[in-house]
Amino acid sequence: MIQTYLVLLAIVCAVMTEGWRSTRKKANVDAKDPKSVKGKDGLRPTHLAFYPPRWKSFLREAKEECRARHAIDKPFPSLTDDLTDSLTKALLAVQISWDQAGKELEADIWPHHQADMARLLYNDLTTWRSDLKKTAITLAPTVYTLVPPSNIPFQERTAWVESAATELLKISEFLRDGFDSNGKTRNFANPALREAVIVFFYTGPYRVARKRPEIFRKQVPLPCLALVAAAYNCVLDGLSKNGSGKWYPKFTAKEYGSIYACLLKLLEQIMEDPYHGPKLVEQLESWAQIGWAASRNIDGHVDGDIDDDVECLHPHLQIKLG
Repeated sequence: MIQTYLVLLAIVCAVMTEGWRSTRKKANVDAKDPKSVKGKDGLRPTHLAFYPPRWKSFLREAKEECRARHAIDKPFPSLTDDLTDSLTKALLAVQISWDQAGKELEADIWPHHQADMARLLYNDLTTWRSDLKKTAITLAPTVYTLVPPSNIPFQERTAWVESAATELLKISEFLRDGFDSNGKTRNFANPALREAVIVFFYTGPYRVARKRPEIFRKQVPLPCLALVAAAYNCVLDGLSKNGSGKWYPKFTAKEYGSIYACLLKLLEQIMEDPYHGPKLVEQLESWAQIGWAASRNIDGHVDGDIDDDVECLHPHLQIKLG
């Protein structure tokens, strides 16, 4: 069954690629041109509201599929490269699923708006990452104890938060949770990471875990942990510069793509360590069990590219294997 699905996906990808390329130039121009073609209600085809009812349902499902794919691989997709790659593959996967289920869609939409749909998914991932940052913003004051003590004068509270956030960023203190019983550093084990992972991937509005139960039920994927850590890095960067919490950097590929890449590489290094690797696996399995159980409690049941030679240019991101 899986082999048949992969063959079908490969065939559809090959057939549709040429048609996609023929509309890509127009789609890119439309995305930049404020006078680009709109629907009869003035809506752009890169917005969900543009589409008729059944296509709306299709695209909502495509959004879920796209988030699941990018949560476990490349959460910062490239607009240039991934419109024809991972984003389009998410559309085609859902299209195959609908075809196999005998579901019909309104005519005169596909493949004319295929490129627009891929751009819609790209924009949705931007919102998805922004919502992860909002989750981190909400959790950070409590999980990192960033609320100034009552004895701190009002006029000094902002500076206190900035100092505390700066200390957490130093040599990755925000990632650690002290030492284990053998005196070894517990990297990427801070409870703040666990809370955000569970809230965002298991129990929150997106609940990506539902789309990949065979993965998330067993173990939190490394890219998810790296993405959460990058989101906290973003939030702490903001608080270190503005302790009032009125400004945070944008959580974009340009600003935090390299941070994410570095964090993922550090996690991969930990996995290769004979002592810390098994400890991390045990931790990721434990978090998955907690998250899965919490997810099931909500509704009673759940449906079932980082290069090896990437250079870390962020000296504050470190692990201790001693």
